[in-house]
Amino acid sequence: MRILRRVLESVAAHARESFPHESCGILLAGIEDPSTVRWSLRAENAENVHPERAYVLGHKAHIRAVKMEFSGTARIVGYYHSHPDGEARPSQNDVNQAVAGVTYLIVGIRNGDIERAAWKLRGDRLVQEPLEVRE
Repeated sequence: MRILRRVLESVAAHARESFPHESCGILLAGIEDPSTVRWSLRAENAENVHPERAYVLGHKAHIRAVKMEFSGTARIVGYYHSHPDGEARPSQNDVNQAVAGVTYLIVGIRNGDIERAAWKLRGDRLVQEPLEVRE
């Protein structure tokens, strides 16, 4: 996954602000260059039972992202969420909810330190992808 540094920093800031709950959002690329994440849309974590260890992507952000796709402004290429007090590795729940064709960026926060990793569904498991940060 290629991602602009400012987007990666925004995703990390969202994770810190949401701590101790999981943050989540949508990753978008431009139509002219669908290989580079240029924007992120913060979503509400609509999980109301255990938001500290699970997330449900809020529908308002998803609707906004779909409208951006239909208008020809952007393309949904992935999703992000955080693991408060955890690693940037997928949980079994992450694997169960994953769909093919998109990338999942996970932000782990442990003792204030941020770890980031990108994952893509291959068969029945999430496989780590290289994370290339661009200016």
